[in-house]
Amino acid sequence: MLDAAAPPKKIVEVRDLKMHFPIHAGVFRRRVGEVKAVDGVSFDIHEGETLGLVGESGCGKSTCGRAILRLYDITEGSVVIDGREIGHIPQKELRPLRPRMQMVFQDPQASLDPRMTVAAIIGEPLVEHTGLSRDARLERIYELMDAVGLNRNFANRYPHEFSGGQRQRIGIARALALNPKFIVCDEPIAALDVSIQAQVVNLLEDLQKRLGLTYLFISHDLSMVRHIASRVAVMYLGKVVELAPRDDLYETPLHPYTQALLSAVPDPDPASAEKVKRIILQGDVPSPANPPKGCNFCTRCPRVMPVCHHEEPAFTEVAPGRFVACHLHDGTKIPEAPAAAAADQQGDAT
Repeated sequence: MLDAAAPPKKIVEVRDLKMHFPIHAGVFRRRVGEVKAVDGVSFDIHEGETLGLVGESGCGKSTCGRAILRLYDITEGSVVIDGREIGHIPQKELRPLRPRMQMVFQDPQASLDPRMTVAAIIGEPLVEHTGLSRDARLERIYELMDAVGLNRNFANRYPHEFSGGQRQRIGIARALALNPKFIVCDEPIAALDVSIQAQVVNLLEDLQKRLGLTYLFISHDLSMVRHIASRVAVMYLGKVVELAPRDDLYETPLHPYTQALLSAVPDPDPASAEKVKRIILQGDVPSPANPPKGCNFCTRCPRVMPVCHHEEPAFTEVAPGRFVACHLHDGTKIPEAPAAAAADQQGDAT
């Protein structure tokens, strides 16, 4: 656990990050709009911590992770990794910075070349970025296989000969090859059996402790994020609506969307599960090509107010380390609700 008395170094600083994809139509393929996949995201990640990024499918989590690593050329904003601004520098200048930042992809089958052996896959970053001899490179490959729990005798096998969990270990070993400081884990357990998920998460935690790694852990599995993350950011329709320390967010969520998400998490204790009031959101998620005016969540929010339909809430710090984008917490005067509605709101908050 990091010492609170000495604030840790910021490894990643993201400010007003936007990733908009153009929409073209017509015979001449004119630009007629844009998909606002990530629309003004800001957060920091400190050295040695894990920031969980959660939200429903299609909210922009994976796009945000890829944009931070500059796998996309971002639309607007600033991205600083290990003290270097990389948001808008050319891809050629990014090449020598790649060893500092790596990624573990969601689908281990799709992210591994089926025509390459395990040794070739793990060793490819070493070939591209180091001048190691063949023998030194092979020794490093064996070290990485040992670190992620793979048998050295499997070095000449191909990805299709491994299980899903083993393939993900290969991807993790490849990400560790160049001793990075920052790793984006893009739903690394989503494609795995439940019995294997805990093994991969425990491996990531063990590597973090031994190597001092910093993670952005992207997932829609709120239970797993609670286990691995130290802080959690909640995304909805391209924006971060709440950011808080893990325990604070899970015990007292402030944003109505966060409350709805957490109310949907299954509880293994039947007695506790019966006491949980599920918050069922009405309607569908709006299109990121045409988000609602004002608050993005206003079309589905159970506690919506008139101001929500025309004024976008600011992402403000309402308590030390707790940020939320909601008019319920920005000082906006809330109209009094009837007694029944107030009781419902109290039930939603709990």
